[in-house]
Amino acid sequence: MAVEVFASSIARGGKFFLQPIIKDHLLRLGFKESYVTTGLSGVVATFPEVWTLSAVENIKLAQQLDKHKRFNGVTDVAQHLIRTRGFFGGMFCGYFGLQVRGCIFVGGTFLTIDMFRDNLRAAGVSNSLTVDLVGGFTSGVFGVALNCWADVVRSVTQRKQIQASFDATIPRPSIFEPINPMPFVREAGSIMSARGVGGLYAGVGPKMIHLGVGNALLFVLLPRFKTMWFDCRGLN
Repeated sequence: MAVEVFASSIARGGKFFLQPIIKDHLLRLGFKESYVTTGLSGVVATFPEVWTLSAVENIKLAQQLDKHKRFNGVTDVAQHLIRTRGFFGGMFCGYFGLQVRGCIFVGGTFLTIDMFRDNLRAAGVSNSLTVDLVGGFTSGVFGVALNCWADVVRSVTQRKQIQASFDATIPRPSIFEPINPMPFVREAGSIMSARGVGGLYAGVGPKMIHLGVGNALLFVLLPRFKTMWFDCRGLN
């Protein structure tokens, strides 16, 4: 649980901190103010997040797969992954899928958040809290609609690779495996062949609720806490 809370906090804080900075740079480079520019800045903001959190994600997954309770804390897990898969193969296991999932969800969220909020205002909704709440939830649901398949494929691929670390007969992977798209592509094809589109969208309902509510809270709380902080520090 501690690893999950740490990872989630860093992930959300990182991309919401970086996205406006990246968007400002894009505008200075000549990009026009638009929904697409906002979405693109969200996509770029996921790269530092995924690079930073890949190891945390894999340590969490290895702990979950440790049926025999062989590990005594995070350090043991990290040592196991590095010993059995090498540094890059262990710490960045499943990186390609993690990055695809993040780009699609965050890009879709930031692409549509202002779009949904503008449409709500145009429809006569004047309460800013309601606009942020509904807009945040809807953009989260939209992001899941775009990325659920990638999350399912990423989860299966990553789980298989981590599971392989417990089999001493399986050799270390290449250091390039984390950025190799083929395991991700093959797994997508396998799931599609076995279960169809429904397999790629397994659990989409709970994911929409989970990330929709999470998005709603972020878009409601972050700007208001930012304003409170600036007012408290006399920065306005």
